[in-house]
Amino acid sequence: MHSLRCNICGAEVLGIYLEKGIWEIARCYSCGLVFVKNIPSEDELKKTYGEDFFNDVQKSPLKGSILNHNPSYMNARRRLKTIRKIGPQKGKLLDIGCATGIFLKATKSFYDGTGLDISQYATDFAVQNLGVKAYCGSIFDTYFEARSFDVITMWDVIEHVTDPNKYIQKTSKIIRPGGLLVLSTGNIDSLMFKAQGKKWHLLIPPMHLFYFNPNSIKRLLAQNGFNVIKISFDGQYTNIGYIINKLKRLHAKNKYVEFLGTIAKMLKLDRVNIFLNLYDVMTIYAKRNGRYGE
Repeated sequence: MHSLRCNICGAEVLGIYLEKGIWEIARCYSCGLVFVKNIPSEDELKKTYGEDFFNDVQKSPLKGSILNHNPSYMNARRRLKTIRKIGPQKGKLLDIGCATGIFLKATKSFYDGTGLDISQYATDFAVQNLGVKAYCGSIFDTYFEARSFDVITMWDVIEHVTDPNKYIQKTSKIIRPGGLLVLSTGNIDSLMFKAQGKKWHLLIPPMHLFYFNPNSIKRLLAQNGFNVIKISFDGQYTNIGYIINKLKRLHAKNKYVEFLGTIAKMLKLDRVNIFLNLYDVMTIYAKRNGRYGE
């Protein structure tokens, strides 16, 4: 039988944990990492993140409400408050997977921020519409000096990359000792996953390739020189229209979901923001060990 190696702990992984459509998904029973068996190439993944991917009121702040009422901007401001309590209150910040630049815009008054995303559409949008500094590329094909950032953020990014271990390893080289790394990702051990299984809203290969639990994400960070200081389940503001669109993707043949979307548009509820916490998304705060890589 063909075997795989876990991206985090290197343990041999045998068999298939579950299947979602054409995708086979494996689980490491040593550290708990769950991952797609056949990882697409970087070029294949780039095709996923074009204009259509960002074409909604949540990801594009010019669609729908003004910026201050955009749910992603509201979340960014909440996140910023926590970052400034735990980490440095000013300095250089890198937002990996910056998308259309909403988080960078929220941090502009406090940090010298730079964004990075593999989507040319998203980085162009960020620069042209929000006036932030953003570059198209991955962390591997963009040059940053060693120990040059005080804060690095990765909002819902680590599950998308083809090699999380290499990503965090690279991150550890460009953040200063004592610098703060903050990332968010789904929790594969959450009650939501246990209740929904294959229908879990975050189980969406090939966009999401890796699925973590608190143990596996702590291990990934620790072996690359980070000390986890906090894991929280914060919830977020979201948009009713965004939720309905997500339900449509997950339940494409469900007529009730389609009907719900029609009613929401008629009553103009699709742009209403709500706060939602399913307790299945972790936010991890970690500081770079000063002795690592010395």
